[in-house]
Amino acid sequence: MKTSKFRYFVLLLLTFSFSQFVGQETKKVEETFLGIGSGNRKIAKIQKSSISPEHTDSITIIDDIKYYLEPKQHQVSYSIENIKPARLKIRATGDKLYRGYLKAGAGAYLSPLLDLNYASKRSRDESWGFNSSFNGSFANIKGMGNTKFSDLSLGGYYQKFFMNYDLWSEMDYSRNNYQFYGLDYSDSMFSFYGIDINDSLAKEQFREDDNALRQNYDLFDLHLKLNSLNQGRDTNKLRIKSWIDFHHLQSNYNLSENHFLIGAHSGWLILDEEFLGTFELDINNVNAPQSLSLDEDNVIQPLNNKGLTTGVLRLNPHIYSRKKNLVVKAGLSIQGNITEKANFYIFPDMELSYNLFKNIFIPYGGWRGNVKRNTFNDIRLENPFISEDTRLQNTIQKSNLFAGIRGSLSSKYTFNLSASFQKLDSMYFFTPDNTSSYGNKFQLQYDNLFQTTFMAEIAYQDFEKLKIAAKGEYFIYEPSTISHAWQRPNFIFTLSGFMDLFDKIVLKSDIYLVGKRTVNSFNEPIPNNNIVLNDNDEVELLNELGNEPFVYNLKPFLDMNLSAEYRYNKKISGFIQFNNFTGKKYQYWTNFPTQSINILGGITFSF
Repeated sequence: MKTSKFRYFVLLLLTFSFSQFVGQETKKVEETFLGIGSGNRKIAKIQKSSISPEHTDSITIIDDIKYYLEPKQHQVSYSIENIKPARLKIRATGDKLYRGYLKAGAGAYLSPLLDLNYASKRSRDESWGFNSSFNGSFANIKGMGNTKFSDLSLGGYYQKFFMNYDLWSEMDYSRNNYQFYGLDYSDSMFSFYGIDINDSLAKEQFREDDNALRQNYDLFDLHLKLNSLNQGRDTNKLRIKSWIDFHHLQSNYNLSENHFLIGAHSGWLILDEEFLGTFELDINNVNAPQSLSLDEDNVIQPLNNKGLTTGVLRLNPHIYSRKKNLVVKAGLSIQGNITEKANFYIFPDMELSYNLFKNIFIPYGGWRGNVKRNTFNDIRLENPFISEDTRLQNTIQKSNLFAGIRGSLSSKYTFNLSASFQKLDSMYFFTPDNTSSYGNKFQLQYDNLFQTTFMAEIAYQDFEKLKIAAKGEYFIYEPSTISHAWQRPNFIFTLSGFMDLFDKIVLKSDIYLVGKRTVNSFNEPIPNNNIVLNDNDEVELLNELGNEPFVYNLKPFLDMNLSAEYRYNKKISGFIQFNNFTGKKYQYWTNFPTQSINILGGITFSF
């Protein structure tokens, strides 16, 4: 019994000792178990991984992520702080302006020159200016008697700029004095003027007389314009242009003319179409002598003055349409020519152009007509040797059909080529006067005319340093009843040039080449440097015109004008001019030769 209890006690003790041993050696790789028996066993510990392997794919799929922001308004408070308005100071970037300009000089043939201008400077409110000029010649052309002349002009303008309108006004006065010197001083001429052909002193006094063949004109001009400022096509506002012109002309032989013109032009842009209209009322009154005669002192006196008032009425509605490169103008012109009776005409007013290759070539063409007002002032400016007892008629341009091409070859070259075909009624021509003068005045002769004109012009401009322009016109005349288009040239060529060298030397030139003109006279011409006979070198005789006038041609002539200016500084410069550089005493009008070369020099001054 005791032995059994002792065995259980030993077994319990061994068991407790074994458990303590195992708890202290858990970290060893090998473990040793002791037990009862003769065996000794060693057991290796199994190593295990605590992380499981993962499968990795080479293609990564990224999910689209969408964000949604919920709008939320935040309350913001602010306060306005008053600041002073900005002040803009405008400075002119252009050249300095001077109010005054004076040009003075003198030349051959006792020719003084004076030109004075005084004007306002830059202003956004108004612009004004005054101008005056005087030039003349107080020496005679050798062998032509008294050829003195003088021209005086005075004038001024005023322009006011409003918010929406621009008002412009101008007033001018001019006085022109010259002589009817186109005489051959033959015995028959002295007899016509009542001079004893055997009295050499009387003949010389008649040559040098300042009053026997004198003519002078006094002209007063007034112009008013009122234009709206929105002239461009970028607005659909109504655009208005209006004008009033008036002139009063008075001659030495009791001729007076009062011409009044009032007109307006307005337009409205709707989409791509521009609707326009023009209205004009043209009234002209001429009080002229019916005849001129010599008094006991051989001075021309006017007789039997008679007044004539005529009117021209114009109404021209038309439309401009622009479609890409095509521009079309279509309209009518309703015009009335009111004299002793009223005649009304309806003319086409059509024009079109097409832009090719960005303005390099622009073909154009059109068809129009017009009643052309012929005033005595316009006639005498064209030919100063017109007689006052001539009668005036308006020219009816029944048809003007034209076509051409214009464009630019580069940024410096421009050109224009055209042809026109005109049908004209009551076209005027200059014929010698044998009633109130000895052929040293001209009368007007009217006839219907078909005129063909070919024109070519080209221009070159290199900024403001070099400018060259050339223009040529060739004319074909086909009058209805008269044999020739008297005094009309068959061609005109002009060439002008401008060159600025280093802003110090300025060169200018003008060249005029005028073709032959067929003329007639009641005195048989003597061939010289100014006239040429017909193709058979004979003088043609026209019996159908009465008084048996002789027909011949005035030769073509070349007139060259050259000038040079040296600018000492911006205020002072000197100049020299060569007028009629070729020195030819050519005749533009029959029996009226011009001066030979005229050299004129002077100075200019800005202040």
